[in-house]
Amino acid sequence: MVQMITQTLLTGAHPPESLVKGTLKLRGAHHTPDSSAYPDLESKGYQVVKGIIPRERAAQYVDRVYKWLESFGTGFEADDRSTWHIDQLPAFHRGGLFNRYGVGHEQFVWDIRGEEALINEFAKIWGTQELLVSFDGINVTLPLPAEELEGQRSKAWPHVDQSPNRQYKHCIQGIMNLEENGPQDGGLRVLEGSIKYYNEFFEAFKHEMPAEGWTWRDAHWYTDEHLQWFFDRGCKWVKVEAAPGDLILWDSRTIHYGTLTEGDRPRIASYVCYKPASDLLPEMKEVRKIAAEQYISTTHDPLMFRMTGSKIDPHAMENERLEPLEKPVLTERMQQLAGLKSY
Repeated sequence: MVQMITQTLLTGAHPPESLVKGTLKLRGAHHTPDSSAYPDLESKGYQVVKGIIPRERAAQYVDRVYKWLESFGTGFEADDRSTWHIDQLPAFHRGGLFNRYGVGHEQFVWDIRGEEALINEFAKIWGTQELLVSFDGINVTLPLPAEELEGQRSKAWPHVDQSPNRQYKHCIQGIMNLEENGPQDGGLRVLEGSIKYYNEFFEAFKHEMPAEGWTWRDAHWYTDEHLQWFFDRGCKWVKVEAAPGDLILWDSRTIHYGTLTEGDRPRIASYVCYKPASDLLPEMKEVRKIAAEQYISTTHDPLMFRMTGSKIDPHAMENERLEPLEKPVLTERMQQLAGLKSY
């Protein structure tokens, strides 16, 4: 069963009937996210929550991220910008996405997830403290030379993190921002207001639906033609700004992507997402346990996720590190968040 579910989630195929029923139940008998305390999240699709982590502690996390990058021995040194080049960094995705090397289980990543003020924001959304957290990665978008970021790395990639089949409020995602992030810095760019037209879009473009139906994989990408449809309805691109220690929340139905930096300041952040433990389907419990015990990263949703990272995907570099440099020592609270200990 675990192998079948894992393959289903990797391919985006139609899930077993038990998974479909369980997912749909999140709308009714199970928890539904309540974002009424975040007016921008409701109307614009995103919200910045100020001062979740003290600036001093955010700076400490930044130092730990840099030490982690230096540990690969690829030539990168945080204090020497002459080493800030793509060939002196471990392999990453897009402008600065790191979800390989067991980073989703590094001690510093778990320490961020264990911040009580951060957990409390998601507890407000879901109406419970009994949460599970995703094993997602981090973002380090450095001001690298433009010629090193050509091709796919420099292109916009507007998308949503929700299956077209889930046409309801399903997931609230988070970015724990650790560095100053202004209008010229790399970071989250959202199509403000696109959330209001999520369902209408898939109806308008039903003619593009594959013969087998929309994918159940929680992702959908948008073309220029699609975006123009949203522009015609008044939606506009907004670069989200945040201070060190701020939390950025967004609804998974909001069109977004990560931008490269236009200045000389790096972007450093950790992806965070929590959902109620009681909504975890029995079929997924063992999959989460495997991911936690084997230091495998996951996609954003703590309940309906795909495994990712160096133990799952083809290797991106020679002698690729498969597990965390600093294996996590989890507190009781973290073990509950991981799903290794019951509430």
